[in-house]
Amino acid sequence: MKPTAAAVLASLVFQLASCSGTGSRPPATVSSLDKARYAGEWHEIARLPNFFEKGLVAAKASYGVNDDGSISVHNQGLRSDGKLTSIKGTARPADPSAPGKLLVRFDAFPANLFEGDYWILDINPGYTRALVGSPDYRFLWILDRNPMDKGDYQPQIRKAEQLGYNTGELIFNPKRIPD
Repeated sequence: MKPTAAAVLASLVFQLASCSGTGSRPPATVSSLDKARYAGEWHEIARLPNFFEKGLVAAKASYGVNDDGSISVHNQGLRSDGKLTSIKGTARPADPSAPGKLLVRFDAFPANLFEGDYWILDINPGYTRALVGSPDYRFLWILDRNPMDKGDYQPQIRKAEQLGYNTGELIFNPKRIPD
């Protein structure tokens, strides 16, 4: 393994090991999830800062329901230099009794070495807006079906605050990835 690859892998292992949580109670997730309605394209409106989206000015995710009930994941990001990034993976239920708690594993190395928490915290009744986070409160996303929606995201921000997330650090994406 090259020294730079070893350093990247060691850094990822350290960062993931430090994600063990703060000891506070994990946030509540949705009590039901209609995977077919959740499938499709979601645009990232805002996020908490994280190492894997550093430098992105836009992001979107496409989800599909696989025959085995798992969810296909295709994430795309737009960097400030105009280049697109992309990664694919699969999400599966972490706990059958908690449909909003998913684990995602991406296909590319070294991301394929680990599963990450993808907790659906809130979805509006029309399945057009979602709030997604992690049980350790380090990751949070506000998602919308409409890439150009300039709507009021205060309900999602308030919900995140009620759950215990630090929304003062939210990064709102200035751009959207076109279809």
